[in-house]
Amino acid sequence: MVSVRVPATSANVGCGFDSLGVALTLYTTFKFEKLDRGLEFIGFEERFSNENNLVYQTLLTTLKKLNKEISGVRISIENDVPISRGLGSSSTCVVAGIYGAYLLTDTPIDKQEIFTIANEIEGHPDNVSPAIFGSLSSSCTTDSKEAVTVRYEVDERFNFLALIPNFETSTEKARKVMPKEIKLQDAIYSMSRIGSVIKAFETYDLELLKKVMGDKIHEPYRKEIIHEYHEVREICEKIDSSAFFISGSGSTLMNIVSDTNNIEKIKTELAKLKYNWQAILLKVDKEGTVVLN
Repeated sequence: MVSVRVPATSANVGCGFDSLGVALTLYTTFKFEKLDRGLEFIGFEERFSNENNLVYQTLLTTLKKLNKEISGVRISIENDVPISRGLGSSSTCVVAGIYGAYLLTDTPIDKQEIFTIANEIEGHPDNVSPAIFGSLSSSCTTDSKEAVTVRYEVDERFNFLALIPNFETSTEKARKVMPKEIKLQDAIYSMSRIGSVIKAFETYDLELLKKVMGDKIHEPYRKEIIHEYHEVREICEKIDSSAFFISGSGSTLMNIVSDTNNIEKIKTELAKLKYNWQAILLKVDKEGTVVLN
C-alpha cells in the first residue's frame, strides 16, 4: 500500500486569473493498494465510487503514459477539502492519481513530469502547480505546450480565512458567466497588479496587498453567481481584511486577516446570513504533495 497527502489550493488569487495559485494547510489523503483484479473504493461518496472516478481515470491515463499496467486497485480517501467549493478538490484527485501510478509501479518521482501530466489533464496549471510544489506559484502553458511554473515563498505570518458556504459552484458554470472578450483596460488593470501581489506575499506587505488585490477579468462576473458575496465582503472589510478574493471559481471566498483575534467577530456576523458560512483559518502549505510511506 502507498499513500499521498495533497493540499488544497486557492487558484486565480485575485488578479492572477488562470496563473496564480497558492497551497493551503487543508488536505486530502489518498491510499492505493494493488489488487489481483478489480476496482474498489473506500471513503468516497457513492456518486464517485465507480469507474468514472477522477482519481482512477487519472491513474489509468498516467499508467498508459508510463507504459505500465496493474491488474487491480483499491483507492481510499480521507478528505478535508470540500467538493466544488473552489479549493482545488479536483486537482487533489488528479495529482493523487498521477502519484498513485508512479508509486504503484515503482517509477521514480519526478515532480516536473507529474506537473506536466497534471496540466494536460486538469487544464489549469494554477491549481495543480501549488498542489504539487506547495507555496505560491505562477504557472502557464507555453506555445510549445510545455508546462512552466515558478514557485515563490509566502511569508508565514499570512492568515488565510477560507469562507465556505453550503452551496457548490462548478468551474464550468463559473466560466460560462464570463464574457468571451474583455476590454483592454480591464486586462491591463489585472495584469499590472500581478508582480506587486507576489511581492506583497513574499514580504508580508499588507498595505501593498490591500492596494493591488483587485481584478477585472473574472471576479466582476463570478461574484454575481455566489450567493451573499456582497454581504460577506462587507462583513470582512468592516472587521479585518487585508485582501478579499474568490477562491478558484468559488463558492469559497478568501479573506486575509491581520489579527486572528478578529476571526470570532467575523464568524458571529456570518452566522446571521442564510448560507451557513464556515470560516476556517489556514496557513500556506510549503511542502506540496507528500508521499507518506
